[in-house]
Amino acid sequence: MDLGIKAGFGKIGQISSIAKEQESKKCSLTPILGDVFEDFALKAPHLHEYVHSGMANVDGIPLQFKVALSRDLRTLKKFNIIYPLQDSIFIHVHKGIREPYGLYRPIEPRLPPDKLNLVNKVEELFASIVDENMLPLIKDRKNFLEELFRSIVRKQGEPIEVSKNLKIKSPVLTLPEEDYIRLHYEIITEKVGFGLIEPLIRDPYIEDISCDGVGPIFIEHKIFGPMRTSIEFSTQEELDSFVVKICERAGRPVSPKRPIVDASLSDGSRLNVVFGNDISRRGTNFTIRKFSKTPISITQLIKFGTLDSRMAAYLWIMLEFGMSMFICGETASGKTTTLNATVVFIRPTAKIVTIEDTPEVYVPHPNWVSEVTRRGESESSSIELFDLLKAALRQRPNYIIVGEIRGKEGNVAFQAMQTGHPVISTFHAANMQKLIQRITGDPINIPAAYVDNLNVVVFQSSVKSPKTGKFERRVTSICEIIGIDPVEKTYNFIEVFSWDPVTDKHSFRGVGSSYLLEYKIAPMKGLSSRDSKKIYNELEIRSYILNKLVEMDITDYYEVYSAISKVYDNPYIADMEFNFATTNIIDKLLRGEIK
Repeated sequence: MDLGIKAGFGKIGQISSIAKEQESKKCSLTPILGDVFEDFALKAPHLHEYVHSGMANVDGIPLQFKVALSRDLRTLKKFNIIYPLQDSIFIHVHKGIREPYGLYRPIEPRLPPDKLNLVNKVEELFASIVDENMLPLIKDRKNFLEELFRSIVRKQGEPIEVSKNLKIKSPVLTLPEEDYIRLHYEIITEKVGFGLIEPLIRDPYIEDISCDGVGPIFIEHKIFGPMRTSIEFSTQEELDSFVVKICERAGRPVSPKRPIVDASLSDGSRLNVVFGNDISRRGTNFTIRKFSKTPISITQLIKFGTLDSRMAAYLWIMLEFGMSMFICGETASGKTTTLNATVVFIRPTAKIVTIEDTPEVYVPHPNWVSEVTRRGESESSSIELFDLLKAALRQRPNYIIVGEIRGKEGNVAFQAMQTGHPVISTFHAANMQKLIQRITGDPINIPAAYVDNLNVVVFQSSVKSPKTGKFERRVTSICEIIGIDPVEKTYNFIEVFSWDPVTDKHSFRGVGSSYLLEYKIAPMKGLSSRDSKKIYNELEIRSYILNKLVEMDITDYYEVYSAISKVYDNPYIADMEFNFATTNIIDKLLRGEIK
């Protein structure tokens, strides 16, 4: 499936004079890489230069050019591929059979070493022009810098662009088009971008960026897995300088006195920094956890095999009827991704309060309050999850979502559940035994009688798929907490869904297996104890709806939310029998043929 990247070029991607000269003669690699490659190469001479430099020749593996990457490529044991990002950035990834890591190499329109003095010259001109009177214009830093650059530098043969705001009558520098494009990229990337790691931040196929110290940066690629990049820091001073700059831009300065920093970058990514060699043997290191601007939808997770439609339908019913839920698993098991995907199941009119250390949770609902912790210089000026959670209880939310529970805020979360506020959160625990141990021990200390206020526990893990041999994220089980046995002093729970590692399939215990559906939710729907098993009919209807959305290829997060909202606007569907007439109505509703 196409992960949705669209390559495009802005002003700096116009066909250059050099490219126009190339247009008359077909590139010798076009028969191999295709006409689409030719189109990109005409607009980006640096791509043309790269593929003809010999760097794309890798161990006899044929080079391919792909406009977008699909999940089918995950099965490749060796590959040699170039794909485009935005604004003239291209990525070359390759791996041989015997190589432990694939190599990730950005192809950027950088200035050659002999012309880097142009950067210093432009910076000096910037400094001589910008004064206090321009401060109101600098609110949008990138737009201001773009306008300033265009006012100072122009391409040969193009008219002068006069800025009304900056009142610069004529440009100071006139450059050939290719130098203009490369200089523009250098200035924008360094001044308002992320410098060396700009391509890594822009690449939507990257999940994690890891710098372990001086040396190469490593990444986790959504398609090709762990990879080593050609980007590296050669000295400790260079690495420290980069980290100080990126932390300052994130509003969380780092220093020897405050060597550990957690922050959110401008694109929403999560940054963790450990600064200096006092507490890190290899010196400064950092990790960036990236998040998509548009979250992965529940229908995408069904397509990926993370869970099946019946499991998703079950979670839909649980969230609609106010059950509290934890999504548990180890680091990078996809807990937050699943949480974001399932939030669409909450009824559209609900008021939701999210509480996080760093913003990772996305809520499509209009009545959403998003609160984030603050770390101050002193304890009195800091706002912790514990403080925000207590404040949230006074805001009359229908649902409280905590990004991750790991400390004393867990106690308040269970008190919120006790008073009828559904709480949804992620939690680090591999199984039910570990979960109970953690929530009843320090520092959370939940009393034994409170544990069953948590209704549903979803366990998720990164497992090796028997089909692809690659590590995939799977919901391994969904459990219901029933309560504590007063005699045995043990906690009773039911595993409603499980994952089979041999077949890579999810299984449901079937009718009669769910305590929550029959004894909590069925009465809420007005079903008597004799008719309680009719609730499973609703499970099948919702499973059909989700399968239909997958079939219709409705995978965009907000489109899925819109489709779920339509179902809430037509609640009679849930009370129908699961038969042909019902499915026919559902099909027409999702296609927009009925309202």
